[in-house]
Amino acid sequence: MKMQNCFFIVSIFCICSSLLAQGVAEEDIIKKKTEAYVEAYNRQDSKTVGSFWAEDGEYTNPESGDVIQGRTAIVKSFDEFFKNGGQTELKVTPKTITFPSNSEAVETGIFTIKRPGEAPQESAFKAFFEKQNNEWVIGEIRNIDIAAVPNNYQHLKKLEWLIGNWIDEDEDVEINSSYKWNDSKNFIIGDFSVTTEGQLELSGKTVIGWDPIKESIRSWVFDSDGGFGEADWSKKGNSWISETSQTLADGSRASAINVYTPIDANSYTWESTGREVGGKILPNIDSVTINRKKG
Repeated sequence: MKMQNCFFIVSIFCICSSLLAQGVAEEDIIKKKTEAYVEAYNRQDSKTVGSFWAEDGEYTNPESGDVIQGRTAIVKSFDEFFKNGGQTELKVTPKTITFPSNSEAVETGIFTIKRPGEAPQESAFKAFFEKQNNEWVIGEIRNIDIAAVPNNYQHLKKLEWLIGNWIDEDEDVEINSSYKWNDSKNFIIGDFSVTTEGQLELSGKTVIGWDPIKESIRSWVFDSDGGFGEADWSKKGNSWISETSQTLADGSRASAINVYTPIDANSYTWESTGREVGGKILPNIDSVTINRKKG
C-alpha cells in the first residue's frame, strides 16, 4: 500500500513538473513573439507585423480609435502608417502572461511610443493570443490609457542651469554642491558640503520643487547638524531670489534672502542679505562666484 502511495505521489509530481515546464516554455514563446513583433514594428516591416496576427485578428488604433478587422486590413493599416511618416519607436514591457486554456494566452504590460522631438507616450495593453496550427497568433490587442502623472519639469526647467557640480573655495574653506534631476524630473535634488582646512564641517541635502497651491518654486533643506528649512523662490531680472527660513539644531530660528545670478554656463554669483539668527541681525555676505567643476 505504501509503495502504491509512493508511486501515486511520484506520478503526480512528474505530471505537475511536466505541466509547469510546459507552461514556462509557452510563456517564453509568447515573450519571444512579443520581442519579434516590436523589432518588426521598429524596422517598419508591416508584412512581418501582420504575420503575428490571426486571420480574423482585431486591432484598435490607439490614436484614432478605429477598429481594424482581419490580418489583411491590419497589414494595410500599418503599411499606410509607415509610408506616411509614422516615424515612431515602440518599446514593450510585459508584466504578466496567463493561460486561460491550452489554446489561449493573455499578456498584459506597458507599451511606450516615442516620436522624434516629443515626450514618450505610455499606455497599458492586454493582448489575447490564440493557438492555431500549433502557433501562437494575436487575436486582439486592447489598449488601456494610463492617467498622466503630473510633471513639473515645465516649471523647474528655468533652473536647469543649476544641474551639475559646483565649487567655491579659498585658502581655508571649500564648499561643494551638486544638483541633479530626480527620475521623473519633478524635483531637483541638491547635495552640499562645507570643508574647513580639510575637515568636513557641514553637509546636507536640498530638494527644489513646484508648489501647485502657491504656484511657485519652493525648496527644502536638511543639514547634518539636524537643522532644516524651506524657501520660496522668485525671479527678478536675471537673478533668482530665495527667501529662506530655517530651524537650527538648537531650536533657534534663522532667515535670509539668497540671490543666485547666472553669469554663463559655467558660473554664477551668490550673495546673502537680510540675515538673521535667533533674533540677531548678521552682516550681509557679499557676492561670490561659484564655478562649475571641471571634468
